[in-house]
Amino acid sequence: MQTDAFSHTLGDWGSDASAPLTVQGATIDAAIAGTLETILDVASGREPSTTAGADAASISAPIRGQGPSYGEALFELANDLLAQLDANGTGLTAVRLDGVLATDDGGFTAWGNAIGEAGGGRPPLNLSLAGTPEVTQDDSGQTTITVTLSRA
Repeated sequence: MQTDAFSHTLGDWGSDASAPLTVQGATIDAAIAGTLETILDVASGREPSTTAGADAASISAPIRGQGPSYGEALFELANDLLAQLDANGTGLTAVRLDGVLATDDGGFTAWGNAIGEAGGGRPPLNLSLAGTPEVTQDDSGQTTITVTLSRA
């Protein structure tokens, strides 16, 4: 699934080692993929980009999230991404979001892959999400995601 471009704003790191992240996309898919790309870049110590990553690479690590809201599904998806980064190293350089679907129980499930090269060492930041992301959409589908990142 090809995602649209997104914009992001990563605030300054505070004395509590947290920073606000806001991502905007034309669709929920673009906003979630953009949030995951930015989290991957920040955790890997790279300057965050504003476009989705490549479709082909040497490894593909699956990621999945599910929850009663977009925010809860993204929270699980982002934590799965960070676990894959810890397990596979900073050679993971892109995220591909393959789908976001409503579930029968009124929630959402999302899945995709972290892609890149095997290895690359441990991430320079021990990054986590400080709570569930807030997801808002306007009538046109424009989506804004706000989350606080925390580093140790």
